[in-house]
Amino acid sequence: MNYDASQVGVPFVRAHRIEIDYPDSTGIPEATIHQSLAVVLADGSTRSIQPLAPMLLKLDLKVNGDDPIPLVSPTTAQHLGADTSLNKTFLSILAVVRQAQIAANL
Repeated sequence: MNYDASQVGVPFVRAHRIEIDYPDSTGIPEATIHQSLAVVLADGSTRSIQPLAPMLLKLDLKVNGDDPIPLVSPTTAQHLGADTSLNKTFLSILAVVRQAQIAANL
């Protein structure tokens, strides 16, 4: 599959929606990744052209939380030379959620 969105008119796989189920402490978080084939048009906009089957991804923070995950360019999918981890990613998501929660309570 092609994950490079840098070429006009060349289909690539695009994750257009990610749902995270974060259960109580007894469960393992899961992500459902909704995907489609898409193309970048000449005007720079992106258009989905075909739905693909969603992926279900187990996110075992206890077992794999600190495993390195390469950071990639959102345009070319090339490795950016740095890594992240599930734990760092969940910490970042929590920060965004908490900021929104605090703002909503003002």
